[in-house]
Amino acid sequence: MAAALAPLGVTLREATQRKLRRFSELRGKPVTAGEFWDIVAITAADEKQELAYKQQLSEKLKKKELPLGVQYHVFVDPAGVKIGNGGSTLCALRCLEKIYGNKWNSFTILLIHSGGYSQRLPNASALGKIFTALPFESIAFSTFSAIPESSGNTSCIIQSILDSRCSVATGSVVEYSRLGPDVSVGENCIISGCHIITAAVLPAYSFVCSLSLKMNGHLKYSTMAFGVQDNLKKNVKTLSDIKLLQFFGVCFLSCLDIWNLKVTEELFSGNKTCLSLWNARIFPVCSSLSDSVTISLKMLNAIQNKSAFSLNNYKLLSIEEMLVYKDVEDMITYREQIFLEITLNTKKQSDLETS
Repeated sequence: MAAALAPLGVTLREATQRKLRRFSELRGKPVTAGEFWDIVAITAADEKQELAYKQQLSEKLKKKELPLGVQYHVFVDPAGVKIGNGGSTLCALRCLEKIYGNKWNSFTILLIHSGGYSQRLPNASALGKIFTALPFESIAFSTFSAIPESSGNTSCIIQSILDSRCSVATGSVVEYSRLGPDVSVGENCIISGCHIITAAVLPAYSFVCSLSLKMNGHLKYSTMAFGVQDNLKKNVKTLSDIKLLQFFGVCFLSCLDIWNLKVTEELFSGNKTCLSLWNARIFPVCSSLSDSVTISLKMLNAIQNKSAFSLNNYKLLSIEEMLVYKDVEDMITYREQIFLEITLNTKKQSDLETS
């Protein structure tokens, strides 16, 4: 059976690679009929996710990162109970019919369901998994005065600005981040949207992701931090059972004790009979991005060192709440600032080499 399946696997892989190469050839170029889909429709879970998708589509078209001459649409799922891919498909088709009338059924349409919150990969939760950067190389469009220590083919750095004196260990992914000279990233970490300017050690197998928030009209920040192997979807029904949850490989109840947090219903947002790391209010709200990362790293280090670190003086949010308060525009602006700075540095370097 294995011998019979091998050629099929190779064929599928080759076909996929051909399609990717063809897509790469079409990026930023007008397409003719039959070269690409006539319409690309993306579904979104809510209005904020819809806004994020539309803004990112606009930026990608402006940068000519997508085929031109194609109609791109984002359709939001109806509010309320989740309707699944089937219901989302029907809603998208209804939207297309409203826009194009009876002509829509003559088009070649690519419908991409992307309305989930990506609990298994939370760095894609805020701006959507459809636009997640894939770590194929992704050192990809980043800048530093020299290759950071321990990085290279064994780690992946995507659209980030790193000081040459920071270190990124094997298997780690850094995306849309700024890391200072005294930052050490352990192995197999995921670092997303972070700004770390002070000395910091990110333990191996850390997941650290910062979000911009709009709360009462004010810009705030919060950084979620976990172990990459933590199960954010695992839930229990009662407070007495939260000892079954684990944070960074440690009993969650023990973590709460280290952080000086009481076990009450107020510790969790949303459904009080579905208690999980996803809706645990444990992440501080801060006024600056760098402070937010620093505090969340102190939470992780406290767990690793089994040393007390009180969170009592902070306003705390769950990931569930962070997504409600997310400031899509500020997060996209932050990424755009990094993009522009890298572009400028790349141009300067090119000018120096040719002068």
